[in-house]
This record gives sequence, structure tokens and C-alpha cells, in this order.
Amino acid sequence: MQKIIKITLSALLLGASINAVAETAYVTENLNTYLRKGAGDNFKIAGAIQAGEPVTILNRQERYTLIRDGKNREAWILNSELSSTPSSKNENPKLKAQVQELTAKLENIDNDWKQRTAEMQRRSDDSNQKSSQLLEENSQLKRELEITKNKNRDLEALLDAGKREIAIQWFIYGGSVLGVGLILGLILPLIMPKRRRNDGWS
Repeated sequence: MQKIIKITLSALLLGASINAVAETAYVTENLNTYLRKGAGDNFKIAGAIQAGEPVTILNRQERYTLIRDGKNREAWILNSELSSTPSSKNENPKLKAQVQELTAKLENIDNDWKQRTAEMQRRSDDSNQKSSQLLEENSQLKRELEITKNKNRDLEALLDAGKREIAIQWFIYGGSVLGVGLILGLILPLIMPKRRRNDGWS
């Protein structure tokens, strides 16, 4: 009975010590990593474990460590076969996820940039079109202004010609009136005395 009690106490103490030092480690990436039933090379091989697999450390000895794997197996493994950092096998999915996330962000940035570039191009095309329209309207207005100036010059020329013609006509009319007056002034004195003379004789 005492022997059973001692065995039970030893098991409880071993379990308590195992739980006290429990921590997570990772199997190194060797091709063949074997587990043993005890902490020594003289113990039988208890199986193999996959490289990169995370395990829970239960106890440590000089060269061996007691671990529990994902299949809930407890066995001993060489300390050199354990690492405190995750293996590339476990990190690759994380890296792939990060790469996919960054790729998605880059695609969103690229799409947003393309949309902004397209909007800027559309605005530039609209500005160029409006600029062309304004230039055409400006050219049309310049042509119309030139035509108007030419018409004004023609009208001014006609007006000047009309003024000259009126002045000439007035000059001719005034000269004619003056000529007629002179002629009458010369003729009438010659006519009037003769009538008086004729009246006197009678």
C-alpha cells in the first residue's frame, strides 16, 4: 500500500514539475527527427516527428527534452533538434498571407491611381477641347472684327466721297448763282437807262 502511495505521489510531483516548465518550442527542419522513450541514446526510438512541428516542452535534461506533440504523444528529443523560433514551414503561410495582403493593397492603390489618372486625363481632354473652342471663337471674333473694320473704312470712304460731292455741288451752285448775279448786274444797268431815256422823249 505504501508503495502505491509513493508511486502516486511521485507521479503527481512529476506532473506538477512538468506543468511548471511547460513551454512551446519548434522541431528543427532536419529530415529525420526521432523521438525516444527516455532521455538517452540507449532508449528505444518511440517514433519520428515532422520537421517544423510545434511541441510543448514538459521537462529538460542535459541532452534531451521531454515534449508533447500535436498527436498528444510524450517522448524525448535531442535539445539540438528544438528551436525557439517557428520554422520557415510555419512562417511561409504567414508570409504568403502578408504578400497577398500587400498585393491586394497594391492592386487597390494601382486601381485608385488608374482612376485618378483617367479622371485627370478626362479633365485635361475637356480643358483642351474648351481651349480649342475658345481659340476658334477668338479667331472667329477676330475675323468678324476685321470685316467690321473693313466695312467701317468703306463707309468712311463713301461718307468722305459724299461730303466731297456735296461740297463740289454747293461750290458749283454758288458759282452758278454768283455768275448769274454778275451777269444780271452787268446787263440790267444797260437795259434800265434806255427805258428811262425812251420814257423821257415821249
